[in-house]
Amino acid sequence: MANKAPYKTTFEPEHTIQPIYTGGSVALDQSGRILATTLGEDALLTDLNTGKQLAKIEGVCVDRHIFLNNCFAN
Repeated sequence: MANKAPYKTTFEPEHTIQPIYTGGSVALDQSGRILATTLGEDALLTDLNTGKQLAKIEGVCVDRHIFLNNCFAN
């Protein structure tokens, strides 16, 4: 009978997929490369060629109106 190789029981993630949309407005730039979406009260800009988040604009909800605050580029 052949010896069995030990099985690996723990793994490290190679990459993770972050949410980019929770409902609301969606837009593409003219080239179709940059996707603008809403994620809760925030707006996200995502590069569709690389899948990377380009910017996150934080929003604040006051009386059902969302106000965009600061832009944090990654």
